[in-house]
Amino acid sequence: MRKIIYLLFILTLSIHAQDSTRSQAFKDNRPPKYPRISAKYPSYSLIAGYLLMKEANKGDPFAEHELGIRYLIGSGFPADTVKAIYWIRKAVDQNLPAAKFNYGILLYNGIGVPWNPFEAYQNFRSAANAGLPEGQFAVALSYTDNLALNRDLNKAYHNFKLSAATGYKPAVEALKQILKNGFIPPTDSLSQNESNDLPKRVDDTSPIINPNWDIDFYDFENKDNTSKNAKQITELLNKKPEELKRYLGLDEITPDQMPVDTSGISLLKFAAQSGSPEALLILARSYEDGVLTDKNTILAAVDYLQAYRLGSYKAAQYLLNLLQSKDFAGHLKQKVTEGNPDALYAWAAISALGFSSEITNQQALDFLKKAVDKKHISSMIEMGLLYSSGKLVKKDPAKAYEYWNMAKQLGSKEAEVRIALSHIVDSTAVNISEDVKVIKQIANSGSIFAETALGYCFEKGVGVKESKATAVKYYREAAQRGNEAAYNSLKRLYDEIRPYDDEFKVYEALD
Repeated sequence: MRKIIYLLFILTLSIHAQDSTRSQAFKDNRPPKYPRISAKYPSYSLIAGYLLMKEANKGDPFAEHELGIRYLIGSGFPADTVKAIYWIRKAVDQNLPAAKFNYGILLYNGIGVPWNPFEAYQNFRSAANAGLPEGQFAVALSYTDNLALNRDLNKAYHNFKLSAATGYKPAVEALKQILKNGFIPPTDSLSQNESNDLPKRVDDTSPIINPNWDIDFYDFENKDNTSKNAKQITELLNKKPEELKRYLGLDEITPDQMPVDTSGISLLKFAAQSGSPEALLILARSYEDGVLTDKNTILAAVDYLQAYRLGSYKAAQYLLNLLQSKDFAGHLKQKVTEGNPDALYAWAAISALGFSSEITNQQALDFLKKAVDKKHISSMIEMGLLYSSGKLVKKDPAKAYEYWNMAKQLGSKEAEVRIALSHIVDSTAVNISEDVKVIKQIANSGSIFAETALGYCFEKGVGVKESKATAVKYYREAAQRGNEAAYNSLKRLYDEIRPYDDEFKVYEALD
């Protein structure tokens, strides 16, 4: 997804953000963009290339590093990843901080070398110890997600502050973010006087930085403050289309997939229909408080349920609050009596998920069937899940497919992904590569479920070339958006190659 472009490649170190009170790290709903690594001389002639090669062959680490970068991006030399790794490694062996940082990026993203976040961390740490602010920032991030290292926000804060003291903007923004999310700094953290004494740069060939932390963290924790919620939602929808697309998981969508209307509310609804839990959560809050439309607690419950199904544990919190509100239960029952399909689905799903025990399993099943008869898409998907898992009904994959296909015919992107994924998992696809293509297109439209499914495809090498690094990328992006299943898959991949060193022993984070 993130591409190597002219004089640029991206560090995709994560701030893992589970959309949950059980968050494994401080939150940032969309992964920010990180440093670009630029060569020293952007315009290159044949003589300059000759001189650079000559100096590199003499063992100059700066020349070795730059030559490696130029081979990597094909600037002044033919693109050659093997040669790029060779020369960057030579600079690493001479302890050039920028080379260690860049080699860490390659290891972390599996570019030209096997994916290895542990060796990447060791290189980042070495660069950080040499005073490279980008390395300090990368080390800080490593302490936030409980994957390579034990989560330790005190150490993360300390390293963010070291990096920020040099004026490194991503670190400055990270400090704001971590404090915004309730972190209380230790009393012995880096003082302002210590910060002022730190060097600004370790050498003049350090990376050129182009930070982009322009997506705000929108938190609706204070449920009772409706005016505040309204303001946050309005601010979000007034963002520039590109910023809003990134927030909603639409940043990889192609122009031909975009809705004709690119207004904030249109993008929000499009993302919700595609399976974006962020969009569903915002719509649910809007329905509950009457912010963007007339107040409708039934539709709020439906969207909370959908967001929860997609991994948003915050949606479960809000749903519980809604269920406990004074008038909701009576209103829901009244709408069920009237045969409202949204109400039928909501009560059945609320019961199936264990939020209520007022109706029996058979009643819940009957409610779903009635909603399906009214062409209710979410109920069709739910019936498919029941037949797929064998819960409440006898397991029947063919029946599950039948219900999902009904939903697909009515335009459900989630149903389309579930059908494609069932082909892949059960090896029943005539053309698996086409199923993967469908999943990728829907992932680009904001579907967190499709994003997680892509991670599975790349992990197992189904329909695509096996790539643990690419699988990690998709799992990480889905986990950052709040999908716990993606985070568990991510952790499993880390554990499969985890070294025995004590520093890499990770314990489950406490709530």
